Amino acid sequence: MEEVLTKEKKRTFSTYETEVTKIDVLSPRNKGLHFQLPAGQTLNFKAGQYVQVFVPNGPQIRRTAYSIASSPRQSDGFDLCVTLVDGGISSHYLHNLKPGDNVKVMGPLGVFRLPEPVNKDLVFIATGSGIAPFRSMIQYLFEQNTDRTLDLLFGNRYDDDILYKSEWDDLARQHGNFKVLFTLSRPTAQWPGPTGYVQTHIEDFVPDPKSKDFLICGLVKMINDVQAKLLSLGVPKNQIHYERYD
Repeated sequence: MEEVLTKEKKRTFSTYETEVTKIDVLSPRNKGLHFQLPAGQTLNFKAGQYVQVFVPNGPQIRRTAYSIASSPRQSDGFDLCVTLVDGGISSHYLHNLKPGDNVKVMGPLGVFRLPEPVNKDLVFIATGSGIAPFRSMIQYLFEQNTDRTLDLLFGNRYDDDILYKSEWDDLARQHGNFKVLFTLSRPTAQWPGPTGYVQTHIEDFVPDPKSKDFLICGLVKMINDVQAKLLSLGVPKNQIHYERYD
C-alpha cells in the first residue's frame, strides 16, 4: 500500500488485541470483518487511514495493511474489507477467522485522508476493495451532515463484485448531494448499467471537474490512467489524491 498526500511524522503507534465479532460475505472473494476493541479502549483514526494486522506465518509474524472501512465515529471497533488473494497468506488468514477469534492490530496509520476542511465538492474513484477507505469517508461526511456534493465512480469486473452496493444505492436515495455510478469491465449480457473502465466515464459523470477534489484508490494502473485523464481535463494536480494497493 502506498499513500500520496502529505508526509506523516515518525511516531510510535499503538497495538490492540481485538476480537472478531461479525463477518459478512460481501462478494464471492470479499469478506467484511468487524473487530471490537477491549472495553474502555478506542481507536481514534481519521477517515481513510488503515491498520496493520499481525498475521501468523509459521514462526514469524507478518504485518499487512488494510484500510479501515467504517466511520471514525465508531471508535470502539472498526471494519475491514478483505479480498481473498490466490496464495495470499494474510487474506487467507483473515478469511478463515471466526467470530470470537482474537487478532492483534497496530494503528492508526496513513496520510490518505479527507481534505480538512472540505472546501470543494468531492469525487471518489475506486476499483475493487479500493472502496474501503471511501466507505469510511462517505459515512463520516454524512454523519457530519455535509452539504458538499459527493460523487462515487466505482469500477469492478463482474456485477457480483460490487461491494456495499445496497449501501450506496440507499445513500443515493436518501441524499440529493450523493450520486454513484457502477461500471463493469466484464459484464454479463444481463447487466443493465455502464461498462468499461472508470476513467472512460469521468467526463459524463462529473460536471466541471476542475472545481472538485478527486480521491482515487485501487491498483496502480487504474490510478495512473485516471490521473492522466483528469490532467487532460484540466484538473490541477494538487486536487488529485490517491492511495494505491500494489
